[in-house]
Amino acid sequence: MIYNLYKQRGETPLECIQRFRATHSEVKGDKFTYLGRLDPMAEGVLLVASGEDVSQTKREEFMNLDKDYDFIVLFGFSTDTYDILGRVLRVERLKEKDLDPVYINKVLKVYEGEREQKYPPYSSRTVEGRPLHEWSRKGEIDEIEIPTKKVTVHKINFHGLSKLSAKEMLGRLLMDVSKVQGDFRHHETMVLWKQMLVGLGSTNSSQINGGEVYLGKFSAHVSSGTYIRGIINDLGNTLGLGACALSIVRTRVGTYKIEDSVR
Repeated sequence: MIYNLYKQRGETPLECIQRFRATHSEVKGDKFTYLGRLDPMAEGVLLVASGEDVSQTKREEFMNLDKDYDFIVLFGFSTDTYDILGRVLRVERLKEKDLDPVYINKVLKVYEGEREQKYPPYSSRTVEGRPLHEWSRKGEIDEIEIPTKKVTVHKINFHGLSKLSAKEMLGRLLMDVSKVQGDFRHHETMVLWKQMLVGLGSTNSSQINGGEVYLGKFSAHVSSGTYIRGIINDLGNTLGLGACALSIVRTRVGTYKIEDSVR
């Protein structure tokens, strides 16, 4: 049987299944197979199959379904994970005029269609028997060639800009990062974010025009295997501004929609 679960922000896929088991006694003894995964900071549709009879062919069929996402981009900041869980690597001084909607929409057209996407350095893709995130954590990522994968961006849309004060942004970061369990360098990550967002007169954080940060709202329809945070990082580089994922919500996998997910 296929289940359309809602993975919450901060949960791992395993924690999502454990929560499902705890609230649905009829599946407590069932074995589950993932039909796709989501990063800890992403939320939304997570498909899993129960039972022993899920063939590899059937699993691959579900794994290859196209997907829809809504996501919010934090402009001016680049991290090593391409999202807010990462170490801040780059900070840019921004003004609202740097984020011209006409130019952003023009750049997005470059991303539509088939393209080779490099796997994020912090991902589970294995190289020489080790996941990329292990190579990255040990500072050895430059010793290998990061593989690429052919993906298709069917459509990507920009829905406008918004702003948050640095104080509001820091509060949101603290709340979101605290939801993730396990060793994700939480302390180091938050120290760096605080340096950027607190004390706006300092050299490191004065890029925030008027004490504000800029957010962009986007949506995308993509093929299976597309890393949204990879697109966000590439977009920041193309714009010359830096960018990372603040939030990612998977709203559809094939015919399975977020409004039908079991929460």
